[in-house]
Amino acid sequence: MTTVYLRPPADHPQTHVFIIGCGRFPSLRPDGSANAVATTAGARALARILIDQADALVAPLGSVEVLLSDATAQPGQDLLGIGLLQHDPRPDDLVSPATEANYRTAGDLWVGRCRPGDHMFFYMASHGVANSDATAVGVLEDVKSAAHRPWSQSINVTQLATALPILGADGCWVFLDACQEVVPEILEQVNGVQSQPLITYSVTDLARRRTSSVALAGSRLGGTAWAPTDGNPPFFTQALIEALRGAGVEFFAGEGWMVTGLQILFNLDHIANAALNNAGLQTESLTQFNRRVKLLRVAAPMIPVVVRTATENHMSVAVSVTASDGNGRTYTKVGNDLAWRFRVEPDQAVFTAQAQFAGPHPVYQPASFIAAPPAQIVELTE
Repeated sequence: MTTVYLRPPADHPQTHVFIIGCGRFPSLRPDGSANAVATTAGARALARILIDQADALVAPLGSVEVLLSDATAQPGQDLLGIGLLQHDPRPDDLVSPATEANYRTAGDLWVGRCRPGDHMFFYMASHGVANSDATAVGVLEDVKSAAHRPWSQSINVTQLATALPILGADGCWVFLDACQEVVPEILEQVNGVQSQPLITYSVTDLARRRTSSVALAGSRLGGTAWAPTDGNPPFFTQALIEALRGAGVEFFAGEGWMVTGLQILFNLDHIANAALNNAGLQTESLTQFNRRVKLLRVAAPMIPVVVRTATENHMSVAVSVTASDGNGRTYTKVGNDLAWRFRVEPDQAVFTAQAQFAGPHPVYQPASFIAAPPAQIVELTE
């Protein structure tokens, strides 16, 4: 089964989701060294948060397609593994693996559900390569399984992001958590590599689009996407989830706080820095973005804040580190970490952060920050 969540068509726009987590690659490197557990962890975590927020989405959730190739499971035994779900049509928790054939089947179901005004959401975590035309490609489980077309078991995510808006969707969201590695043999291929596109289009189709995709990769062209080795999702996915939980919001009169494409596209690295203490996240937009689009409502967002000292290890020996808005709200650091991370309401209050030490030195000056999304990064200086 590929469909893990399905509600009947409604008389209002719906969001249709397609999630791929690929971490098993028997033909890419037969010794198993290409396998990864973080990719399926990312897919599961994203599926969970979108299903949990089904009715907070601007276009409530209508369907979710999932393909998983779990490095810790045998082929044919991949489980979604995120707990009980409402509107789950499956008889058990099995999901189909992320192969070329299954991508075609699930992708056709996903695309076929789109009606004008709907939102289309695509996420893929896998290994990735740069195509011969510098587009971003994510590889599937059976990549390199056919000697006469070794890289065609893959998805040109840039092409998909370009094509989605011709369906008439109001919002198109495309995320690739993968490297964009430059592979010489791919650069030599005249027509590049990918499986047959889900959507074919003409120049006229592109000219008639009302919008473009919010499309973001977790690496730059020729770059690397990083992931922990402890079973948690890749760092780009962790930052994306932080944005969806409330960091990536803007306020709209009469609507409240909304996660927007603008915040995700341009501030995910800022969110990663503050929320995850990851100052090295590099992202790249895969399409031109031309309008403000909203994804979901967040009733009470909390934005991440990180406070550091100019000399990193000074933070760990401070006897007191606080942040106060001067109106009774004071946050106090606990522990001896090298960076202090906490969360505040995005109410535009001005906070003052300061650190005190046991001896006469060092002496750090207080620093102010405004409680505004998407995140605040504060460095105390001597």
